[in-house]
Amino acid sequence: MKTLNSYFKKISIFLAFCVYGISVAGENHNTSLCRNAIYLEGLGQGILYSINYDYRIEPEISFRVGFTKWTLPTIFFLSAGNLEFTGFPIMVNYLTGKGASHLELGIGVMPFYLSMQGNEIFLGLEISGRKNFLLGTATIGYRFQPSDGGVVFRIGLTPLFTFKDGRMNGGISLGYAF
Repeated sequence: MKTLNSYFKKISIFLAFCVYGISVAGENHNTSLCRNAIYLEGLGQGILYSINYDYRIEPEISFRVGFTKWTLPTIFFLSAGNLEFTGFPIMVNYLTGKGASHLELGIGVMPFYLSMQGNEIFLGLEISGRKNFLLGTATIGYRFQPSDGGVVFRIGLTPLFTFKDGRMNGGISLGYAF
């Protein structure tokens, strides 16, 4: 487990340097582009839902950070009690397309905290009590986001993966760009 956490820390540092490098290279900004977006995503990287902020570094590159927190009864598992999940999706996305319609390709990580009574398997991870984890994630989808702001709509595939297991998710988002 120590090796896995070390590996994901290195991935997080690498992604941070990539975002920094992209932002420095893109300091000559297009003034007509609304760079900020806030949206609510159903399913997707947050597994059930997430609230997200997305910043367009360049017209083709965006950086996203999100938050999710939810509790489910463990009736779907063998133990009695609740599964508590708190996560932070962090992604770099590449957008291509014309006008407001874009193909969105993204890669990132989701550090999360999980608490569960008893011993269970969740996304291929053995859970007992309270633990911190890091998942890899990606996005392949469609994004509608006009360059001058307004409604943001996203739909796509959002896989989550560890070294032991993976899960294909899908997500749909609605929000506002400004």
